[in-house]
Order: sequence, then structure tokens, then C-alpha cells
Amino acid sequence: MTRHPRRTLHSALIGALAVTSWGAATAPASAKSSLSFAAGPRSVGQGGLVRATARASDDNATFNRVCVQQRWTAVAWRNVACSKPARHAGGAVNATLRAKARGRIQLRAVLLEGRSPQDKHPRTRSVSRPVTITVH
Repeated sequence: MTRHPRRTLHSALIGALAVTSWGAATAPASAKSSLSFAAGPRSVGQGGLVRATARASDDNATFNRVCVQQRWTAVAWRNVACSKPARHAGGAVNATLRAKARGRIQLRAVLLEGRSPQDKHPRTRSVSRPVTITVH
């Protein structure tokens, strides 16, 4: 091989590597989601009302819904209120709870995604920080 064709082959190889790495760097972005949650008041008397608001958004291609969950001390989380499943969205939910017993209530928001609006086993997409309410 002469010097000139070797240089051409070398340049073509470098060009192919550059195009391949540029294509990998410009891959499409992943789905984005957001979840916001607020609850209050932080201290309430027995029988008082606690309000919780959750909003979520998600741009993936599944059916999403946002739920407010509650638990007492070490008991498992349970859904208090959920939005209707929506495609390419998350929804919003407002919940009002009555503090029945003394102690601490924890509330949080969860963004769930399912394959269909009737999915019985949706996957958890994101979870907010829990908010602790003291009942005295």
C-alpha cells in the first residue's frame, strides 16, 4: 500500500468514529416527571381536619395517577385519595382527613404509572418526602 491510500483509509476511520460518537451524544432525552406535595396544619387537635394537596406531571407514554397516602406510626402506607389515570399526565388530588386519634400521622404523595387505566398493579414512579402531622 502506498502512503496516500493509507492516509485516506485512516481519515475515513476517524470520521466514522466521530459520527458514531456524535450520534450517541445526541440520543433522545428520557421521560421527565415532577411531583409536589403539601399538607397542613402540622399540629392539630383530636378531631381536627388536615388538608393535603398533590400535583404531578409526567411525559411518558403510560397511564399515570397521583395518590395521597397515609400511615400511623409503623403501619403500612395506604391510599387516602387518588386522581383518575391520565395518559401523558399525572394529575392533581386534594384530600381532607379527620385526625381521629392522638399520635403522629404521616402523609406523602406517590406518582403511579400503569399500562392501562384499569391496571391493578401500577408501578411507583416517584415518591415525595413524608410530612408528619402531630395530633394532640
